[in-house]
Amino acid sequence: MADTYTHKDLAGLCGVSETTIKSYRRKFPGFIPVLTRGKPIRFKAEAGEVCLKIRDCFAKGMSVNETHKVLKEHFKEEPSARTRRPHSAAPVAPVESAPGISSEYMEKFFTTAGQMMQGMAGLATAQAKSEQRLRKVESALEKLLEIEAENKALFARLLDQAAPQPAAAPEPESEPESRPEPRPEPSPEPRLRARKIVNVRGPEGDVASYALERETPPAGEHPSEAFLNTPIVIHNDQGEFLGVPGRLPLAGFIKALAREADETASRWTRQDDTWIFTMTAPGGDTHDLHFISTTTPRGNLVVLLERLDVNDTRTSPQFLQEFFRQVKDKI
Repeated sequence: MADTYTHKDLAGLCGVSETTIKSYRRKFPGFIPVLTRGKPIRFKAEAGEVCLKIRDCFAKGMSVNETHKVLKEHFKEEPSARTRRPHSAAPVAPVESAPGISSEYMEKFFTTAGQMMQGMAGLATAQAKSEQRLRKVESALEKLLEIEAENKALFARLLDQAAPQPAAAPEPESEPESRPEPRPEPSPEPRLRARKIVNVRGPEGDVASYALERETPPAGEHPSEAFLNTPIVIHNDQGEFLGVPGRLPLAGFIKALAREADETASRWTRQDDTWIFTMTAPGGDTHDLHFISTTTPRGNLVVLLERLDVNDTRTSPQFLQEFFRQVKDKI
């Protein structure tokens, strides 16, 4: 091995990205000794062995706490850095990586996921404004149609009253005087239902009827506000409900992913009682998160992250728990 290393040298030695090496330093600052703090930062020779050991532990699915114990057995930790080591979350069962998924891939996923929700907020706002404008237009159209119907009925009654009554012709005395049959009262014009009928009188007196139908542009399915504002949870290995401190709603969970996404397309679909949030990375990789509404034993309404499919392959419960933990750490 070389006498000293830079971030780039360590990344090349371990076969990972420089971002991954920097994450090793954040999680285990006392085990990666710094030689000089100029630019670029240089590390001592033993830093290469430490990074290789960290890489191997993560490849085996070990947690941060478990990896820290292994490092303490093989390397010396600087005392000044022990207090700076970030507190890790509660230990989670070892992750069984899905086919083709590694810790480097997860890092790449979170760095490329940052723009996945930027358009969703704008879309929801535009949709709400559109619905408000449509309701105003419909209300005005309903009033206009009602006024037109009342005017037509009034005009018909005025014409009937203004029409001259025919004079009765004299009849022979031997025959009783006949009276003209009373003209039936015009039946009232039926009130036009505000829903959509418009009658237009042409220049020749003919009347044409048109149906005004509300044309709603097709829109993708989207969960209700109540569903998005429900706290999100997952199941642990014992089937217990685990949530996020502060009862984080589903919308907050999705927003946390948005901060890490970059050029990632997303959409909602529904299968029976399950809402599926699909994220498609620029390279074509897909992540399908399955959410269902349920209640806890105490009767609290929650949204359960039931499963995670990566490229149409269902991941293990341990992988789902680790994914949930990493997103929670980003919040």
